[in-house]
Amino acid sequence: MSRPVRRIAVLVLLAVFAAGAAAGWILEDALDGIHWPARDVPRHDRGETDPLSEDAEEDYLETLGLTRAQHDSIDELLDRREDRLESYWKTRLPDLQALIDSSRNDIRALLTTEQRAAYDRWLGTRPGLNEP
Repeated sequence: MSRPVRRIAVLVLLAVFAAGAAAGWILEDALDGIHWPARDVPRHDRGETDPLSEDAEEDYLETLGLTRAQHDSIDELLDRREDRLESYWKTRLPDLQALIDSSRNDIRALLTTEQRAAYDRWLGTRPGLNEP
């Protein structure tokens, strides 16, 4: 395959990928605004048992026919709860980081010098893994 043909093929492939991603994004956005009767069924009746799953509570509350005022008040409450949870976990991060660091040191002790160097390089390339 010649270089110009290869470039065209790569460009076509990238264009198809971009078009598919855009179509998926637009379709998801459009379908999100549609009321789906299955959403009225409680999550546990649909086999979804984790009440802490992302958006589970918000999804359920949407099925209750909230007024605009109720919806706005609940949004404020949920935002405050999220802020409180973030604050809580920020105070726990040093303990969690200590646990992670301890286990990493235990792992490093089992590795050869070459393996340890590779492991350290890998850890250095992982965003957020070395942050307290």
